[in-house]
Amino acid sequence: MGGEPANSSKPKFFGIKELDDIIGMIPPNYVILLEGKPGTGKTSLAIRTVCRNIREVGSRVLYVTSNECASKLKEVARSIGCNLDARVAEGSVKVIECPTLSDEYLVEIITEEIMKHILDGYDMVVIDSVTPLMKILGSYAKKRAWLHTVVYKIASAQNVTVLMVCDTLVKHDPDVALLEYLADAVIRLEFDPDSVFPRSLRVLKFRTKHVPSFPIYFYITSEGIHAINAVSEEFARKLRSRRKELVITEEPAIKLLGPKLRPGTQISIIVKHPATGLGLFHKYLVLKIGLESLRKGVKVGIVYFGKEKAHKLPEEGVIGKVLKGKLTEIIADVMQEQTPRDWGSPVSDPRLADVLVVSGYERLVELYGLEEVNKMLAAYHVIDSKLGLITFRIFRTSPSIPNPPSSMMTLSDIVLEVTLNEERECFNLRIVKGEHALRPVTILDTELRYAVEKLRQEFEGVVRELMRSKEGVRGGGRE
Repeated sequence: MGGEPANSSKPKFFGIKELDDIIGMIPPNYVILLEGKPGTGKTSLAIRTVCRNIREVGSRVLYVTSNECASKLKEVARSIGCNLDARVAEGSVKVIECPTLSDEYLVEIITEEIMKHILDGYDMVVIDSVTPLMKILGSYAKKRAWLHTVVYKIASAQNVTVLMVCDTLVKHDPDVALLEYLADAVIRLEFDPDSVFPRSLRVLKFRTKHVPSFPIYFYITSEGIHAINAVSEEFARKLRSRRKELVITEEPAIKLLGPKLRPGTQISIIVKHPATGLGLFHKYLVLKIGLESLRKGVKVGIVYFGKEKAHKLPEEGVIGKVLKGKLTEIIADVMQEQTPRDWGSPVSDPRLADVLVVSGYERLVELYGLEEVNKMLAAYHVIDSKLGLITFRIFRTSPSIPNPPSSMMTLSDIVLEVTLNEERECFNLRIVKGEHALRPVTILDTELRYAVEKLRQEFEGVVRELMRSKEGVRGGGRE
């Protein structure tokens, strides 16, 4: 083969699908820089990008490795669900090993090898890592001249996508600054083992495109790399289209929640010490959501963070038995090793729930601190809203944690505060934030008694009707 690569005109995909939706696909002649400290996931992202483009675009890839031998590279690929052995065997990937770079002559040989393979039809080049090559070249002039060859003679002139992996070993590294300047796109990967979201990336630069201002948290499994706080617009649109709103008709609950909760509404409930519960408001929510599930098919997710299961109301036990497949319940023991994707919006598959009730965030604050939990909540407020999840988040303050994470107050559509009314031996329910509330409104939880009793009767009636229907079906089967 010779001449221009067959796939040169096709844009390329990222190794994380959600990045395509956020910043778009990679133009065919772009130079992409993946930078970060060792262990941040740069090679994993590079390999996933390679395998995805082979599968979906039909790319042929030249992978130049100066950090790992080919066998180690294949081992990394297997750990993230990529069969690099098969791609090499079929000719889709060519791996060039250069782990013992020592002089400029070898850099010239590598460059010539890259040019030769491009003429043979390779439309994508990965240099992992570019850092040793930069160190060997020494002077700024030589580095700039070599990068000019990579950027202009290889990427632009030959319409080839170049992916360069760079190790950021020291702060303010002039080599990194030069790479960032010449690259068309720069993605920085980070890893903090003490964070609630250990892995993250930031798109620092992407020519001609808007880049997100927020970090994208992700996790790596044997099935690939998955974003936590980013989602495909197409997937979100499909989910939102089938979500149902919760209509609130009961007084005085309508004063707290408004006439309806649309898909994507985020509600934060702050229980202020010494109050520990929601009183009759808890029973109202359980019965209301349970009825919506039975009547409209609304799927419910209930999550509790804590070492032991929270005390259940009798109504919750009945609802759990009746809803069965429409209820997803997760008790997360935060004292054990947990994966971040199981937190915050812990229903890992958002199709499992339309309404999500999450409590016990204060347990996470004890473990990770207020700032980390605030970061987690900010991420999930955004993603749950986009997915159309109606989410109730409950946070209980204490003498040691007197204030909730700030994102609960600033990002929620509705914020309710629960305080103890010692004089009347009940709870005050006050709306702090909400479009439907023109002024602050406070009610006593005991004012919900009539609404709770009415919902209980309706719920029992629906359950009886369901039981009669099931008995009728069984009876018909016996006949």
